[in-house]
Amino acid sequence: MHYTSSDSASSPTAPRGIVFSDLDGTLFRSDHTLSPGDRRALEGLKSQGILRVIATGRSLHSFRQVIGADFPADYVIFSTGAGIASLDQFEIIKASTLNQEEIARTLGVLRAAKIDFMLHHPIPHNHAFAFEAHGGHNPDFTTRLDLHAAWAQPMHTAPAWTQATQFVAILPPEQDVRIIDEIRNELDDLSIIRATSPFDHRSTWMEIFPRHVSKGTAASWLCHQLGVSSNNCMSVGNDYNDLDILEHTAHSYVVANAPADLTARFATVTSNNENGVAQAIAMWLGS
Repeated sequence: MHYTSSDSASSPTAPRGIVFSDLDGTLFRSDHTLSPGDRRALEGLKSQGILRVIATGRSLHSFRQVIGADFPADYVIFSTGAGIASLDQFEIIKASTLNQEEIARTLGVLRAAKIDFMLHHPIPHNHAFAFEAHGGHNPDFTTRLDLHAAWAQPMHTAPAWTQATQFVAILPPEQDVRIIDEIRNELDDLSIIRATSPFDHRSTWMEIFPRHVSKGTAASWLCHQLGVSSNNCMSVGNDYNDLDILEHTAHSYVVANAPADLTARFATVTSNNENGVAQAIAMWLGS
């Protein structure tokens, strides 16, 4: 199920191009701030007719809490592609939801595998969620739960779910990540995206969405709405949940703090603490 307002994303004059950037670990430094160098690079794109799009795993609610009114971007792809919003008025122009059958089936699979998870409400309230744990050692799960305690409730106290944005399942570092492939086989009609925990940087998150949801498919939809070819787009990221968008754009970069298998595959720029996004933009414009 989707709701869209294509007029909100249309433009009488197509932009010259689009820069897509991940947020945490890519554009944001380790202290969760935007460097002056990266800010100048993004601000300079506007006068050149190039749009700035942030592609983040954060919900829209969480994203708004960490940016200022003068943040240099035009759109945000949020919740790993489940939603898109324009930043002039924070208008949601696209959103996706899991239906009742998909939710029930995923609950059965995760419970059978004894995987700790959180189930998020539909957009725009997807910062709120219900949670269920199975009693094992999983400190990263506890960290996320404590951080968002105001928006969390135990799964057994939640009402019946007819719609949801996504599941976030958290695997502790000692758990074999090959279980993700097993879950993908069981839920092969859904989108299952791997990410590294932004908290301990060791645990693995498994995000489960409706079919085709990803940063890459959201970027493709936005490019189509705006009349921009992927050949005129660049992206920069730092983790596995950026893979689809890195594969979508003709020019793709990862910051130096990305996992080794990503730096081996894509052009690598300096780290998120060393103006990596600004360097990627300069390389792209120079090419």
